[in-house]
Amino acid sequence: MDGPVAKFSSLRRPVWTENKARLIERYLYYFVLVTKHGVYIDGFAGPQEPDKPEMWAAKLVLESEPRWLRSFFLCDSNREKVRQLENLKNSQPIRQPREPKRTIEIFHADFNNAVNEIISSDQIGDRTATFCLLDQRTFECQWQTIRTLAFLKQEGMKIEQFYFLGSGWLDRAFSGIQDETKVKLA
Repeated sequence: MDGPVAKFSSLRRPVWTENKARLIERYLYYFVLVTKHGVYIDGFAGPQEPDKPEMWAAKLVLESEPRWLRSFFLCDSNREKVRQLENLKNSQPIRQPREPKRTIEIFHADFNNAVNEIISSDQIGDRTATFCLLDQRTFECQWQTIRTLAFLKQEGMKIEQFYFLGSGWLDRAFSGIQDETKVKLA
């Protein structure tokens, strides 16, 4: 083949991660416009790219306006990511007049083990709009955790789950499974 060869430089940042974070932030913007309140649960809340905070969903949601979300439950099992979550919590601006009081709880735990403690909070009532982000790395989130969230509320507002599943790399992920119980439905 004759002629010039096209050269492409590598991406500066993962397009998927950056766009996911923006999508979540935008979705939560409309969520609070409709509900006028709410609870945000992030089961795998630490930044995927620590040096790129603009791609961090929990940060974008905490900083979004209007600041009507009242309660945040941020969970991660990685010690460094929990430290970053604590820094994020401590960097939040002072509450402005007419803004609801906010609480931010950080859990240094596997979300699958912490989910029952989180959802038993008195801040998550039957009439509380609750959004749960499950942006895990392929098989971190167990099916039982999803079921627990789905069946918590029998009346009123259900917990809205936003589950990201990287379908583009499922073949590779399944081929690397060591423990088949991670992918079996309960």
